[in-house]
Amino acid sequence: MAPTTPERFGEYELVRRLGVGGMAEAFLAIRRGPAGFEQRVCLKRILATFQDEPEFIQMFLREARLSALLHHNHIARVLDFGVIDGAHYLTLELIDGTDLRHVLAHLREHGETLGPELTAYVATALGFALDFAHTADEDGNAAGIVHRDVSPSNVLLSKAGEIKLTDFGIAKHTNRPGSIQSTALKGKVPYMAPEYALGRHCDARTDLFSLGVLLYECLAGCRPFDGGNDIETLDRARRGEHEPLESVAPQAPSALASAIESLLKPDAADRPPNAGAFLDQLEQAPPPPLARRRLGELVRLTAQRSPMAVAPGLASTRPAATLRPRKRLPSRK
Repeated sequence: MAPTTPERFGEYELVRRLGVGGMAEAFLAIRRGPAGFEQRVCLKRILATFQDEPEFIQMFLREARLSALLHHNHIARVLDFGVIDGAHYLTLELIDGTDLRHVLAHLREHGETLGPELTAYVATALGFALDFAHTADEDGNAAGIVHRDVSPSNVLLSKAGEIKLTDFGIAKHTNRPGSIQSTALKGKVPYMAPEYALGRHCDARTDLFSLGVLLYECLAGCRPFDGGNDIETLDRARRGEHEPLESVAPQAPSALASAIESLLKPDAADRPPNAGAFLDQLEQAPPPPLARRRLGELVRLTAQRSPMAVAPGLASTRPAATLRPRKRLPSRK
């Protein structure tokens, strides 16, 4: 349970726990300094039971290193990292609002969807975030970071209408020798690209597929490939079997629907080659000038029903689905 009184943790004061999951817990924390300085942050700390587990420590260190490379307006920032009394921690900017998953659930309860204008805003923001993660670090050098878990719970929305991609905990650094490899697939099955589910090479186009599923859900109110179970969902994605957006979201401009559909191709070679190419398509369906303000209004409305402060990395404290590559799903010609 969250402490009833603030807990001291080095220079931080842990005010309340925001979430706990398979590997870590996240707190709303305050860092204090001279002359009354205060900074509200999210502090993510490895659970005590895993502090002596090398695998979990390496995953945590890796998340910190990758996240530190990414300084972008639409990517949640890492502020600090260290060890206090043997406990590894990561501090991140605190987002006052909610995540896209909660907003979409709120809209579904009222029989509504995010709509074309706000979907275009989300598409543009996440397109820029992925383009930066895939191609450039803070010095303009190639970063080659593939997120591998682009999903609504990893998209943070502030009450000011900001959009931030978060949780690079299972990201893969494709340009760096010795990057951690695993035969296990970690992520959320409904958003998983076919090549990733099959244990094959993944790159920027893998994230673009997941982005396509997310944007389809924003427009249609449902995910494109959902089946009766995970295997059926993956099989439908592998075959590209879904209702076209023009049928389930006829209100969407054809340019926007076409751009999203291009991300959902089962063969990675048929998708846009990178996020920049996707952004080029969105030039024909730009978000309206007041999209940020409208999104902020929606976030505030959603947060009134379930108040929460969300932060980067909080989503990764919840255990994600872990699958082994299945040979029962061979490619079909």
